[in-house]
Amino acid sequence: MRIIVLFAAFVLTFASVAAPAQTFGPPIQGLCLLSRTGAIGASRAGQSMQAQLKQMQGALSGDLARQRTVIDQQRRTLEARQNSTAPIEYQRQYSALNQQAQALEQQQNVRFITAQTRGQQQIDQALNTALGRIVTRANCSVVLERDNSYGWNNAMDITPAVTQEMDGLLQNVALQ
Repeated sequence: MRIIVLFAAFVLTFASVAAPAQTFGPPIQGLCLLSRTGAIGASRAGQSMQAQLKQMQGALSGDLARQRTVIDQQRRTLEARQNSTAPIEYQRQYSALNQQAQALEQQQNVRFITAQTRGQQQIDQALNTALGRIVTRANCSVVLERDNSYGWNNAMDITPAVTQEMDGLLQNVALQ
């Protein structure tokens, strides 16, 4: 029994020792890596857009809930009058309320997607301009997506430089 306890302590001791960090070879001249998602997420404009979209989503959801409440009340009123309304007229009115509810939801979705697209276009323009400047400065012959790489030498990662350049170009996005 004592051997098992000692063995378990031995295993736990080595299990808690951190593995040495993976190191990669020297940087390859002219090869640059960019995390597009990382650059956008870390940029002030990207953070601005995310905050605005979150706020907009909350406002649109609240507006949609209020409008749906009105439609639901109209639906309940119609259901209460179902016995005194001709079946064809009841179905027509009920279908009209359902279509109205769907149209409201679609309008809210279109407003959100339009705002998101407008913001993304501004960010993409700033990213492309920043990337062009950094590629020239860093003498990049090729730029690869960093997030698809197993590992890299950090000297080849231009993501922080692109993010900083983006921050100089665009601080906030205008969704509306």
